[in-house]
Formats: sequence, structure tokens, C-alpha cells
Amino acid sequence: MWVAMWPLLFLLLAFYAGSGQSALTKSMGINQHEGDTIPKDLAFKDEQGNNVRLGDMIHDRPTLLVPIFYSCRTGCAILTDSIIQTLAKATKGDILKPGRDFNVLMYSIDPVEDANLAHAKKTLIMNALTPHLQTPAETLAWRMCAENGWHLLTGSQASIVQLSQAIGFKYNYRTVPDLQHTKTVNLINHPTCTVFLTPEGKISSYTIGNGFQTKEVEADVAKAQKGEVMAKADQSLMFGCIMIDPATGQNRIVIENVWRLCGVITLLVLAASVISMFLKGHRENLASGGGLSPR
Repeated sequence: MWVAMWPLLFLLLAFYAGSGQSALTKSMGINQHEGDTIPKDLAFKDEQGNNVRLGDMIHDRPTLLVPIFYSCRTGCAILTDSIIQTLAKATKGDILKPGRDFNVLMYSIDPVEDANLAHAKKTLIMNALTPHLQTPAETLAWRMCAENGWHLLTGSQASIVQLSQAIGFKYNYRTVPDLQHTKTVNLINHPTCTVFLTPEGKISSYTIGNGFQTKEVEADVAKAQKGEVMAKADQSLMFGCIMIDPATGQNRIVIENVWRLCGVITLLVLAASVISMFLKGHRENLASGGGLSPR
């Protein structure tokens, strides 16, 4: 549970921990652009290394667009797991099926990542998502359909920035030296969201953070299919990742405040446990007729 909460704590504290983080937090966030159309002519590569045009990946179906980076082990991994779990429930009753009813397009916001990494990530996703049907042939057919509608894209910095700006996805990308100054490290600080597109590539709705219900996804697919544009999503529980500069320790205030918050929470939990045990023992003592005897 605590591991899953780290990215949320990082982002919340980054926004509220003090003026020292203003430059960072101003470079992160989500400006929702409902009704806008994404730039369909942008060039990317799919997980097979093929050059693809963004608009051609929609295939006239509602499309779930997901900005992440594939090597991320915190917020992006949690978001991906949440998507898999939600869509697994939606596909269980054959209500929604990737590649038949909608598409999923993930794109890496790190221009260093390549098709090999995207392919490995897609394999993990398909292994986790594919249900075990009555026969191996049915299972294989389901997977092939899902694979045709679920793609992981990589691209140039220019394509990534243009698509991110089109959906209002604000993130911070920097290259810094590591502690030994022998190589560079890419720092990517970003929120998390998913965006539903209509079959024409128009932005229909957003989900902010990593939690969304199966029925909400079903409703989003249905509205996107009709070309409807939904109201702005709630951003009160913004979620994401903040990486630390290994050489300078920049953003250290975020880590320190996380530890302070965890310390306070731990003390409160311990205090509540002690009080609970004391009250329980006192009640048991009274129930058994214990206490001080009159003289």
C-alpha cells in the first residue's frame, strides 16, 4: 500500500511543500482540451519498429491515449496496472474488447526509449490482460485481436512535444549528469492521465490520476463512439512522479517532506493503537469485575 502511495505523496507535496518547487510544479500539470482534435500527421514508430502516422492508429474506433514512459517503475507502472485491471473486468463479460470496440495507444514521453523497449512492455501487458478462454484457439484469437488494437509508440522529441501539447499534458524533461559524472540521466517529472478520443481523433474525455472504474470506461467508450465531448475531469487528486537529480539533490525538499509526513502518520497510528489497546483492556477489566477493591 505504501509503495503505491509514494508517487501521489511526491506530487502532492511538490505542489504544496514550498516556494522552492515553483519552477518544477509550474512545468507539470494537465490543461484539459476537450473538443480539440489531435494532430493526426505526427510521425511515430510502433512496437514493431514500423513508421506510423498517428491518425492511422485510430482505425475509426474510440481510442484511449496514454502518455507514459515505459521504463518508469512508479506512477506509469501503477497507471498501466490500473488500466489492465479495469479493462480485464470490462472484457470479462465480452462487453468491451481492445481491437474490436476501442483502441489503446500508449506513447512514451521519453525520446530515448525505442521500439525494443515498447515491444517488451507490450508483451508484458498482453500476458497480463489475455484471459484464459475455453480453448487455446479462442484465447489466441482474443489476444491477436487485442494486439491489433493496442500499440505502444515511440517518437522524436518534436512529435512527443506536439502530441503532449495537443492534449494539455505538461511535464518536465531534463538530462543531467549522474553522481560520478560519467554518464547522463534523464529526469522526467510528470502527472498521469488517460484521454479518450473519438473515432475522428477529437478529445472526448479525461481521467486524471490512476483510478477509474470499469463502468466509467464503458461510458467513456460509448460517448466517444458518438463523438460526444464530456465535462472537465476532477483534478483534485493529481497523481504522478517526481525524480531526483542524483548529482545536486534538487527536489530533496519533496523527499524530506514525504519522510516528515510518514513520520507523523506513523506516530498517529502508534498512538491510536496504544489508546485502542488501553481502552480494550480497561473494558475487559471492568467486565470481569476487576478494578480497585474498597477498603
